Amino acid sequence: LRWREGDIGASTVLFHRAHELAEQVGWSELAFQALFGLSTSLRDSGDLAGAQAALDRALDVCERAGLIAQSIQATAARAVVLSLAQRGEAAAEAAREASELAERLHYPIGRAAALEAEGVCAGDADLLLEAAEAWTELERPLEAARSRLMAGQVTAASDGDRGRELLVEAADEIEQLGVEHLSQRARELAR
Repeated sequence: LRWREGDIGASTVLFHRAHELAEQVGWSELAFQALFGLSTSLRDSGDLAGAQAALDRALDVCERAGLIAQSIQATAARAVVLSLAQRGEAAAEAAREASELAERLHYPIGRAAALEAEGVCAGDADLLLEAAEAWTELERPLEAARSRLMAGQVTAASDGDRGRELLVEAADEIEQLGVEHLSQRARELAR
């Protein structure tokens, strides 16, 4: 929860510690969640290489423990990180892989994550808004708002007014959820 408060440094330390403890007791599901959270903290701090490394380790955990559903989330998140790192071809491949996995396995969270990854990689605001709706149906408001934030970024390039509208909407939703640093980022993008 330190991430939610904007204390990225502390959240990174705590996610590392949670991963260590989970590995010590062999709790693969918790090790995955710790690495997934670590990747989010690192991504938000701008450490895209660190975020990618955490996701690669999370995927290793998934492979060792047979966590197929979680691997969809990690692969989709990896696609987003690769896209942010301007590695378009690798990002598109990861998004395709996440989508293919989501098609084979009925896992609504994975499908929403795959839609988000596809939207980011393709620069497709409609896919990102579809992902936002999928997250909303799953009662995951932060992910829904984050998808809207990314849709606003994509839309701003072609329709500045609509892009700003989506960014402000996302900022308001994120602020209501108490994630001030992400809300501020959305408001800065809306300017």
